Amino acid sequence: MIVLSTLTRRLAETPNDFLGDTAFAPAVISDVLTSAGKVGLDSVTARPFVAMNPRWRELVLITCWLVADPSFGAVVDHEPLVRFLRDDLPRLADLVEPRRFVHDPDRREELARLAMLALAVMPSGETAEQAADRLATVDSVRRYEVLEAAKAAEQRADAVRRAMEAERAREAAARYSQV
Repeated sequence: MIVLSTLTRRLAETPNDFLGDTAFAPAVISDVLTSAGKVGLDSVTARPFVAMNPRWRELVLITCWLVADPSFGAVVDHEPLVRFLRDDLPRLADLVEPRRFVHDPDRREELARLAMLALAVMPSGETAEQAADRLATVDSVRRYEVLEAAKAAEQRADAVRRAMEAERAREAAARYSQV
């Protein structure tokens, strides 16, 4: 178990080196893995991280700073970390400007919780249900999906209303023409 406040504080103290475009993401990811006693990236596993868009790269670097925290220790494992950085972070980076994960308390909590979930670690003092519930309240991707679903439902309802109005107008016109 990891104390969540330790991770959110670490994110708030992210060095500027992790916020710019000077660091080479595959090297940083490899450093995090080897520091945890795991195998670093090879030419195949590094490939997705070579030509990254700037937002995704910055979020990967911020996340590497986060998971390099000693409290993660031995739980950092190659495949779960690479999968999280490669598969989950691009969408999150598209939705949220990466520096918000450093400066905004809710976004810091979101990234810390997402990293813990990806690495199968529970926040200290929380049950799995509590952790999942709290993540749901700060999850930007989930919030976006809910908003998009609501917008789609509203568009469907609007289309149904227009169709019903058109049908009523046709029925009224048909009644009027029969008189």
